[in-house]
Amino acid sequence: MAINLRKINKRRVLLYLTLALFSIFLACLCTNYDYDLFARLIVGERFIEQGILPFKDFLSYTPTHAWFDHEWGSGVVFYLLIKYFHAFGLLAFQIIMMFLTAFFVIKTQKLQKHAFPPSLVFMSIFLVLFLRLNPELVRCQLFSFLFFSIFLYILEGTRKGKFKNLIWILPPIAIFWNNVHGGVVSGIGLIAMYAVGAILEKKPWKKYLAAFITSGIFLIINPYGIKYLDFLFSATTKQRTYIVEWWPFFAYRHILYYLPASLFSIFCFVASFIKKRKIDITKTIVLAATLYMGLAHVKLLSLSVIAGASFCYNDITVLFLRFKKFLKKFEICIYASIFILAFSIPLFSPFAPRADLNKFPFYEIEFLKINNIKGNIVTPFALGSYTSYKLYPDNLIYMDGRYEEVYNDHEFMVLKAFEAIDPNWQDIIKNYPTDILMPKKETAVYELLKQRPEWSLIFEGRVCGIFVKKGMEKFSYYQPEYDINYYRNTMFKHGDFTND
Repeated sequence: MAINLRKINKRRVLLYLTLALFSIFLACLCTNYDYDLFARLIVGERFIEQGILPFKDFLSYTPTHAWFDHEWGSGVVFYLLIKYFHAFGLLAFQIIMMFLTAFFVIKTQKLQKHAFPPSLVFMSIFLVLFLRLNPELVRCQLFSFLFFSIFLYILEGTRKGKFKNLIWILPPIAIFWNNVHGGVVSGIGLIAMYAVGAILEKKPWKKYLAAFITSGIFLIINPYGIKYLDFLFSATTKQRTYIVEWWPFFAYRHILYYLPASLFSIFCFVASFIKKRKIDITKTIVLAATLYMGLAHVKLLSLSVIAGASFCYNDITVLFLRFKKFLKKFEICIYASIFILAFSIPLFSPFAPRADLNKFPFYEIEFLKINNIKGNIVTPFALGSYTSYKLYPDNLIYMDGRYEEVYNDHEFMVLKAFEAIDPNWQDIIKNYPTDILMPKKETAVYELLKQRPEWSLIFEGRVCGIFVKKGMEKFSYYQPEYDINYYRNTMFKHGDFTND
């Protein structure tokens, strides 16, 4: 028996080691940083270096409401990673989040009745899908996906009778989760699902209700107090018609990209009913709810993939038992392939920042900086965060990706009207003290502004063009550095956030 246990332990160590290597490799495939990372770094730096957490916006020149930053804790984590570990710290964060999420998925799989040994093939598919759903480094929702997998493991272990009191760790976890990402509502909702499932299954349910209530009450433990709960509710129920990651799977631009993950989730849900004499009510509630959320908003599809991989591994394995010999040989090939891929990791320059010239306006921002062009600037919605990070306090932005945290819906619609050249497209110029326009070159308004006599195009970058009011242009300008290595070395060099 001891020999068998040692074999099993060695097999598990090898599995986790291989998954760790695969997580490193996949993280190196991430092409770039998220647009909003820089807004997070601004908050993190102010908190760490000055002990200040902003409750009002200081980066934009438009009317804003009270700043409820549900990701302020993430900003602190990201800033500390950048400060002490530079760009590699962000990559390491992605690796750790991916691996730990996979780890708790496996732990939940093992709680299922007659659980099969963990499969590298299955978990490799899970990680590939997870990366496809989260292709950019260090997004705050990675915290939510990890904590969701932890909540699922603890709740399932409690339901299976494996844990007696571990459920009481959920409320303290909810405090931290609540201060790094608003996705904590998915964890609270998961507890509610287990409570409903226990009631329908006529099993003890009071502990779930108590954990649900306690976790909900603990949400007030945040820098904004009880007012934050109203913001959290409004943000959770908000219709984000123009934010593409909140579109449904069936949107025309999403179907092909999100098809693999959606099919995986649907297959898991269907497999949970095959060859079953009795329906597991709690399991069905969680799978159905997460599947619905994922198909309704692709940003939440990761929750469905996590739930499906955690609950339905056994159900899927049963369907493929006839291919057992082939799958064993295939698994050996996957092990070998991942170890071979590990040798290619240094080729991805994991210590260097991911500077994508086609995503961020490096040349444009550098042009404004070296020519000392100050004033209020309209940028595309996604690029405002990077612009503030580089140019504040000399330049204030119209808006950035902090959408519901800071801005009013009206200002967002004004920006959309400007970019789409709606009849009232000039409201952004007439009704706001705008000095500089920096539209993307691919937009219709960029071509229109080139024809407008009251605006002068002073620089045409790789991503955007820069327009100033007629008469404000100079005879000559310094040209920005065009060496990509310069931007890699200075990507996280920022403006002065203390001067406000």
